[in-house]
Amino acid sequence: MTPQTTDLFGTPVRSFELDAEGFLIAYARKSKGQSFSAEDVTTAALAAGIQPIDLRRWGAVFSQAAKDGYIRRSDVLFKRSMGNGTLAPGWTAV
Repeated sequence: MTPQTTDLFGTPVRSFELDAEGFLIAYARKSKGQSFSAEDVTTAALAAGIQPIDLRRWGAVFSQAAKDGYIRRSDVLFKRSMGNGTLAPGWTAV
């Protein structure tokens, strides 16, 4: 993930990826044993103030969490509210 950076004044700024991955892992742990959609996580994160410049950045966060063994794809399909109602496989905690 991206390391912590600083703003123009040298003040430490946490990266979106660090905050988002931590949020995703906590969300997955709370949902252990249940499938959840990526959109449920991103919507909850937005409500918690974790917002990327572009929502597509969440893809790398999910990929990294799966690679690190925190989540895996589930067999449950979810209707995507941000994807014109298309179906997408959900996620589950490992």
